[in-house]
Order: sequence, then C-alpha cells, then structure tokens
Amino acid sequence: MADTSPDSIPSHTTAPVVQRRPHTYSRFTTAIAVLALAIGAYALWRLDGTRDQLDDVKGQLAQTNTQRQVLQSEIRSLTEREQLARSALEQRLNALSDAPRQLQEFSAALEELQGRAEGPERAWSRAEASFLMELAQQRLALDRDIDTAVAALEAADSRLASLRDPAVATVRQQIAREVQALRAVVRPDITGILARLTNAEEQAAGAAVLGIVAVERTTPVTQLPEGFFARAWAVARNAIAGLVTVRKIDSRGGNVVTLEEQSLRRQHLQLLLYSARAAVVRRDSSAYRSALAGARQWLGEFFDLTDAKAAALAREVQALEPVNIDPPLPDVSRSSQALQRLLPARRSPQ
Repeated sequence: MADTSPDSIPSHTTAPVVQRRPHTYSRFTTAIAVLALAIGAYALWRLDGTRDQLDDVKGQLAQTNTQRQVLQSEIRSLTEREQLARSALEQRLNALSDAPRQLQEFSAALEELQGRAEGPERAWSRAEASFLMELAQQRLALDRDIDTAVAALEAADSRLASLRDPAVATVRQQIAREVQALRAVVRPDITGILARLTNAEEQAAGAAVLGIVAVERTTPVTQLPEGFFARAWAVARNAIAGLVTVRKIDSRGGNVVTLEEQSLRRQHLQLLLYSARAAVVRRDSSAYRSALAGARQWLGEFFDLTDAKAAALAREVQALEPVNIDPPLPDVSRSSQALQRLLPARRSPQ
C-alpha cells in the first residue's frame, strides 16, 4: 500500500484529491473482505446443518426401509391368510350349494305341520265366534241387553281377527256395522223412569180426592160449669150447635165421598202407576202407555186438580206417558249367517 502520511504529501499538489482516494479504496476492500469472511462462515455453518439434516434423513430412510420390509412381510402373511380363508369359504359355499333344496323341503314340512296344528285351533276360534254371535242375539231378544250384545260381538270379532284369514273379512265388516248400529240406539233412562214412577206412587197416597169426604162428627169437649141448671143449659147449647154445619163448595166437589172410597181411589191410582213400573221392567211399551193413560184419566175424573200436589202428579204422569221404553233394536243375525256360510267351505279340507 502507498504511504499516506501527511509528511509524504508534496506541498505543491492539491491536498484533498491526492490523499483521500487511496484511503477510501483501502476501507472498501476491508469491508468486502470482512463480508466475504462472514459469508464463508455462514456457508460453513449451513453446510454443517445440511450435513446433519442429511444424516437425519438417511437415518429416517433406513428406518422407513426397515418398516417397509416389516410391512411387506405382514402383507405376505395376510395374503396367505386371505388365500386360506378364501379356500375355506369356497369349501363352505360348495357345501351350502344344496341348502336351497333343503330349505324348500323344510318349508314344505313346516307348512304341513303348521296346517295340522292350526286346523283345530282355527275351527275352535270360528266355533267360539259363532257362539258369541248367537249369545248377542239371545241377549237382545230376551233381555234387550245392548251392552252385553256389543261385548259379545266385539269378542267374536277379536276371535276372527286372530285367524288372519282374508275369507272372514266380510264377516268382520258386518260385525262392525252391527256394533255401530247397537251403539247408535237411543236407550231410555230406565233407572230414572223407575225412580219417577216410585215417587209418583208415593205422592198418589196423599193426593186430594175430588168431592166431600164424609167423616164422623166429633163433639168438642168443653168444660161444663158447676150447678145442675147451668150444666144442663151448656149441654143443650152444644147439642144444638153441632146439628148443622155450613161448608162452601163448588159444583165439581159436590159429591160426597166416604173414607173407603177415598182410599180405594188412591189405591187404584197407585196400582196403575205400579203397573206402569212393572211394564218398564218387562220393557212392555204398550202396557206402560196403557197404564199411564189410565192413571192420567183416573186423575182427571176422581182427583182435585186444583190442589197443587195433585196437579204436579198429573203433570208428572203426562210427562212420563210419551217416553219410549222399548226402542227398536237392529238385526244382528247377518254376521252369524255370513259366518255359517263359510263354515262348510272351511271344514271340507279338514
């Protein structure tokens, strides 16, 4: 390098130009050298890191190769097992090739056994359903028992439903129509009617009879004074006062009625009401209306309807007379007839 000290610079030259150029060039060269040294050090450091990474990659590659060999051995083992399983499956499939024929034979035998086992049960269910239908008809005809008839028909329908036979579908439809018709019947309040008739009988025992009731004359008991003449005068005055009794009556009550007649008229009215009550129990509509019509007529002829109790009794009888105690009942024999038509066709194969 050139000497750049101040003593070596000539005095006749320009000081800034001659002295700074060599100095600037020397610093730049030093910086480049330092930078190159840093780059080289960094490159060496990166090279060492890359070598370490390459070593790690080589180790992982070796481990991967080892695992691949293990997996290949396992795959070969699985392939051998799969071939063995396939051969075993083929053997079983060959053994099951005859299964459809055996299954068909088994199904035929099972159907035969089921037919033999269910034949008596089906016949019993149909016979039981037929009996329940006849029971419903008898309860309606004899006792007019709608509730029992409905229960019997529903039980018969459940017996037929257990058969799972499409042939009895028409019978079940008829049973459903008959049950619906029975439930649509307007049933009278028999208990309430009987209670009202019983109350009317009790009121008839004290109803006012039309006419004058002849009763025995009663002499009032009075205290007689002391003394002969005073006592005689009191007895004579009481005897004369009780000879004549004046009572104001109307034209309808002009008849004289004895106690026996009054009792007979009331008893006859009670008997008519009792006959109506007995007709309700028997469900005899004609006898019921006839008895109430007679009671209404008897009340009008022989009882005083101006009395409040007698008038209330007459209104009660008139209100009970038009009540229908015996409404018409539907026919429930068609379902039984339809089932009877099916029984011969069902019994012939058995």
